[in-house]
Amino acid sequence: MEAMNGIPPQIPGYTFAQKLGSGSEANVYLYQQLSPSRQVAIKVSKGTLDPRAASRFRSEANFMGRISSHPYILSVYESGITATGNGYTVFEYAPGGNYKTFLESNRLNADQMLTVGINLASALSTAHREGIIHRDIKPSNILINTHGMPMLSDFGIAGTIYGRPGIGYTIAWAPPEVLAKNGGGNESSDIYSLGATLFAMLTGQSPYEYGYSAALGSTRGKERGALLRNIILTDPLPKLNRPDIPPQVERILRKALNKTPEDRYYSSYDFARDMQRAQQELYGHATPTTVEGEPPFPQNLYAQSQASSQAAAVVPKQRNTWAKPLAIVVSAVAAITAVALVFAYVILPNMDSASDNSSVQIKTPGTHDQDNDSPDSAITTSSVPSVENLAGSYSADGGSVQFTWVNPDPQDGDSYAWSLVGDAGVDPNAQGTTTTDTRISIKPADGSQTCIQVSLIRADRQMSQNPAIACAAKP
Repeated sequence: MEAMNGIPPQIPGYTFAQKLGSGSEANVYLYQQLSPSRQVAIKVSKGTLDPRAASRFRSEANFMGRISSHPYILSVYESGITATGNGYTVFEYAPGGNYKTFLESNRLNADQMLTVGINLASALSTAHREGIIHRDIKPSNILINTHGMPMLSDFGIAGTIYGRPGIGYTIAWAPPEVLAKNGGGNESSDIYSLGATLFAMLTGQSPYEYGYSAALGSTRGKERGALLRNIILTDPLPKLNRPDIPPQVERILRKALNKTPEDRYYSSYDFARDMQRAQQELYGHATPTTVEGEPPFPQNLYAQSQASSQAAAVVPKQRNTWAKPLAIVVSAVAAITAVALVFAYVILPNMDSASDNSSVQIKTPGTHDQDNDSPDSAITTSSVPSVENLAGSYSADGGSVQFTWVNPDPQDGDSYAWSLVGDAGVDPNAQGTTTTDTRISIKPADGSQTCIQVSLIRADRQMSQNPAIACAAKP
């Protein structure tokens, strides 16, 4: 039981150098890889793994390997089982430490925080598109590599491999719905935790530790954790109260940290786009996103360059006096997304089972101008047709309205996103619902008619370019 006692195991091809850290389920060591010659970090499970757990350990490493080529996700090189039965995974070594240590004596200004936020939201979007939920984003899981870049690490390994209730989140960084369920999480909870981490980059503390420091007092350990959990569940999100932080930046963080999951950003990609627009407006530049298949900048980002310049003149640029400067990687993807997403983001398919519902609420963010938002908010939809023959009628007693439609090209995994439409036409802020049926029965809207819009969603999350719209007139 070498790893159980904290003694590093012998791993062929690697020479032990020093211990780097320890968590609840694993130790992390620095090894020298013999060929190719380089330093690597190796995470070793504290307990031996039975055959099923060992299989999950390897599968997790393979899954992580699919996204570790992203410039802001820690690279995975190898995984295996030691002679003593301990699982291990070989990672890229990040000599700059992590942001928990960084924030003990440093802070980022708003511009710097937006740069880091765009990079990390890009990484998170890449993970979510592969069905990977992090579940424990926090400053200690944001590492700093050789070039000073932030690296998202430790993608929920404790929660998915060891499977114990409660493992996979840290109270200070977890959203209310995860604390209420004592575990789990989905894309929305990851967005919250990223928002909390970015909040700390400005303040040095998680949002509720920052805002309720007097109530927490000098409590420690389990008592502090229980008190903080209760505060997060019952008290309002604190304000920054920082005159040096522009209102646009605080608005973005508050949206990501909303207590209601449905009112947060509906994807980490959209989170990144909003930070780009704020950075351009406030500071006259924007950090590119790095999401495969998506353009690095929103369309029309520079359309109001004059207004942006005026804003930059009003809000002085802060000097980049970073203790550990974070490099910006200008690696742009060469795809162009030319289709507008009219009213909904598609919920990514591999959500945590604890949040599985028969119908999922979806809504298009309404925080930006629609002309600026729609081109880059779209998931590519050119190959997905619109539904046909959408029609509705009131029931005989007028208490419900039935709508039906036809899928012109049915495929396995198809679903449909629908929402009510007002008299003025398509509502970009409409609340939507997904269904796998080609008919729905709903309560009538106020007024003389009830109108809905319906879009076809493929299993790979591609969506029809334009929703079909139809109205049923009250008899």
